[in-house]
Amino acid sequence: MGDVLQLAGAAALGSRFRRLSEKLVAQASEVYRAYNVPMEPSWFPVMYSLMQESPLSVSTIAEITGQSHPFVSKTTAQMKNAGLLVTRPSEQDKRVQLLSLSDKALTMQPVLEQQIADIGSALNSALNDVAPDFLEQLGAVETLLSQTSLLGLIKQKATRGFRVIDYSPEHRDAFYQLNKHWIERYFTMESSDHASLGDPENYILKKGGHVLLVQNPDGDICGTVALIAMDDDCYELAKMAVADSEQGQGLGALLGEAAIQKACDTGAKKLYLESNRKLAPAISLYRKLGFKEVDKPTPSPYARCDIQMLLML
Repeated sequence: MGDVLQLAGAAALGSRFRRLSEKLVAQASEVYRAYNVPMEPSWFPVMYSLMQESPLSVSTIAEITGQSHPFVSKTTAQMKNAGLLVTRPSEQDKRVQLLSLSDKALTMQPVLEQQIADIGSALNSALNDVAPDFLEQLGAVETLLSQTSLLGLIKQKATRGFRVIDYSPEHRDAFYQLNKHWIERYFTMESSDHASLGDPENYILKKGGHVLLVQNPDGDICGTVALIAMDDDCYELAKMAVADSEQGQGLGALLGEAAIQKACDTGAKKLYLESNRKLAPAISLYRKLGFKEVDKPTPSPYARCDIQMLLML
């Protein structure tokens, strides 16, 4: 079969970085022994940080190395036990302990600096032969993942090929069926549902509202959302539905963001919605979009409504 992680491609990127890290750490241990430097490779980020600037707090070291606070805290405890660090309270905040290199660490610093230079020279030479841009590309990957998450990248990719379009009469049946499906899954169709879903032209569009749809790469309608005009500066966000076959691809967020943008484009100041608390994923999405629960709800035409939310634009 060969290297299964290479076979998995980019999906195994994290595992390949971990494997590479394990190899480098194991080989670094040999280098430390060869230079007679009594420290663990995992201590290097803390040691190097304090060689550049001292004293520093655990929080500051975690921030500048990009490592977690618990990991840095554990590492500094190990280094203190090894006699490499000393601590003192911060003058600004006595609760904060500042870390500095001990006399033992300062004594071994010249040897460690030479070791760092030698490792850097050797690896730079090797990388120039096989991947001259590796460090630059690694930095680009780190920057990318600091700006978004892996799940965010998956959702972004998932929505590519899907288009948000305006409603037209040929979409009436899709609009009706998608909404009817989710309503009947959890509740019962009410008279208001039949009126609005069966005749969106008169019930929504001719009253100043809008209907947006999501079209998949095959041209099928797989999601809906409506903006129902309430007054001069407010719309109701309603009739949001996504086909079962397209769930989990971020289309709800795509529809919500498109509806908010449409409302802003019309000059609206507020977006209002009604929902039910049993629809936990939907409520979570609305909160992520910025909606807040209304403290004093007004009477609703829908029996299923038990939460009202508002977004100020």
